Amino acid sequence: MRMRQWMKMGLAVAIVAQAAVMQPEPAQAQAVKVQPEQTVVQAAKLLSKGGQSLPHAADTPPEKHEEAAAMRERERLEQLTDEFMKTAMDKYHVPGVTLAVVKDGAILLEKGYGYADVEAKVPVDPHKTRFSIASVSKVFTATAALQLAEQGKLNLDADVNRYLPDSLQVANPYKTQLTMKRLLTNTGGFGNAEQREGAWSDTVPEQRVPLEQTLQKLLPPLVRAPGDAVQYSNEGFTLAGYIVERASGLSYDEYIRQHIFAPLHMDNSLTYLTPERLHRQLAQGYSYDKGFVKMKQGEVLTYPAGSIWSTADDMGKFVLAHLQGGGQGESAILQQDTAKQMHSLQYSAHPLMPGYAYGFFQNYKNPAILVHPGDTEAFSSLVSIMPSKGIGFFIGCNSQYEGDGGTLRDAFEEQFYSFFGVSMDQPLAASAGEAPEPAASIQSYAGTYAMVISEGLGPGVSKLRYRMMTPGVTVSAQGEVTLKSAGEELNGQYTQIGKQIFYNPKVNKYLVLKEGESGSKYLVLDTTVPYQAFVKLDSWEAGAGGLAWKIALAGALLGLIAGVVAVCRRKKKGDERMRLRHRLPAYLIAPLILGTAAVTLLGVFSESRAVQGHWLLAANIFAAGIAAGIACSAGFAVKYGRSKKLHLYDAAVILGLVLAGASAILYMYLMKLLLFI
Repeated sequence: MRMRQWMKMGLAVAIVAQAAVMQPEPAQAQAVKVQPEQTVVQAAKLLSKGGQSLPHAADTPPEKHEEAAAMRERERLEQLTDEFMKTAMDKYHVPGVTLAVVKDGAILLEKGYGYADVEAKVPVDPHKTRFSIASVSKVFTATAALQLAEQGKLNLDADVNRYLPDSLQVANPYKTQLTMKRLLTNTGGFGNAEQREGAWSDTVPEQRVPLEQTLQKLLPPLVRAPGDAVQYSNEGFTLAGYIVERASGLSYDEYIRQHIFAPLHMDNSLTYLTPERLHRQLAQGYSYDKGFVKMKQGEVLTYPAGSIWSTADDMGKFVLAHLQGGGQGESAILQQDTAKQMHSLQYSAHPLMPGYAYGFFQNYKNPAILVHPGDTEAFSSLVSIMPSKGIGFFIGCNSQYEGDGGTLRDAFEEQFYSFFGVSMDQPLAASAGEAPEPAASIQSYAGTYAMVISEGLGPGVSKLRYRMMTPGVTVSAQGEVTLKSAGEELNGQYTQIGKQIFYNPKVNKYLVLKEGESGSKYLVLDTTVPYQAFVKLDSWEAGAGGLAWKIALAGALLGLIAGVVAVCRRKKKGDERMRLRHRLPAYLIAPLILGTAAVTLLGVFSESRAVQGHWLLAANIFAAGIAAGIACSAGFAVKYGRSKKLHLYDAAVILGLVLAGASAILYMYLMKLLLFI
């Protein structure tokens, strides 16, 4: 459910990624090596029937040439898939993979690779081994909502409060209504509730926590008008799942089982875990640290957003149904028109930019491809379909996204579409077919931006990570836009090619500047998935935090130097010893500031659960020490200042350290890291 890898790299890396469409590196082979000179076809890999070898075309009667050609293709793809998995699983440290590939109305490949349990040497069985599909569950929630819409039980364009009890009415101060359409396209306008307790259980609960109870704890307020910008929202999809309950009269779990699992014969899929289900052929999730490390199995409590467990065989049936326009006969889960609606673009920052369908979003490299990834701390997955060509696949890995399970997944997608002759590098239009706005009208977009996902976050590492990613936007007199990070220009200039859309031929990417309902300014970057939107900060919010931290660090370093000088100049007089003793609280401010900086950086970049769980408390202990040092230093200054015994040198040092300490606390306050204010 979490997609945080590029966030940790910092904004510069995220934006510089626009500079080229990166092809996945060939993975180092376990048995068969993929040499750089091999063709894309040789690097791709896909498809087979349960891992069994296939008959050769030479054995096929002449009257069955088409069947023989299809079998040859399948055999070749299976061989190449095997080769890819052998190399990629070793390179990316993935213990097990489950895979289903669909083409032309049939499941062409169902295969497992590696181990579901490394220690017990349990192989992955594509028919029996269940993987967490994480956020791919959102596609099931969207499918359920579309089913109810075609039955007339749900209006996707109606205010969601129509379906909610009084205890869950969403306060909406904006003119634009909050609708199911907004929930299913991640444009509801909710703040981020990532760090609120109640979204995740470290253990598998004995009983399912009711969705209404979970939402009463977790549902954040609206922080922008619905439709203003994309912000990936687990809570929004959880609310959509709850509305499915209200509209259908069934629990979410029962609805999915009866109306999706049952007609598709997805007999080995689960909507949630219980303690007794932990032993029912579930893949074990892993991280990697010089070897595979077992991850403790917990449970997602926002389950419409990410709790489903499934097999490759079952997911192949689900992919097939979507590629067939909802399925065929008694197994159909959607009508043709409804499926077409679900797969159509429903939201985009600009018609030339990739955007969201219902549940799916468009691949930013080729908008004809619809995808949804899924990530937890122990699993990564991806469903990817191209309805216009009738091809698609599901892949699941039992390793965390940040442990490169996601890298293997994304590399496989590149190879899959390359094999079928689908370009993942679509040329972009250099004109939007409309007149650009005057340069003067876009000058107001110049400034500093922060990720929209940071809005509404409470104290914690995510808040700080997102607030550290603040690109600067400059607008020239000619109306050209330049992005900057840490003062460095990124990828050259973007030229306006239409109303508020800009194109950079150097990286073949778009950029959109748009204004929301309440006047907020947004920056949307054409990278990876369409949730990379930024909101402009006001001048105080943009500049105060960085300035405060610079003052704090400069003051801390100067304070350390002053402390060393004071000790070296100390005389043996009692008065001098007394003054040094009273100056000590001020001198301690310096190492406390540096300690705060150290644990904060550790919290931002460390992958250790222990560090991430305690760094904020440690930073606040340091901050409390800084506050105490400021108070003691102020008392010392007042006492000796009145008696005229405060030397100018002492006054300057104390004033500088107090200012530095106050700046450090101000920075923590602005970043919402303080727990005691």
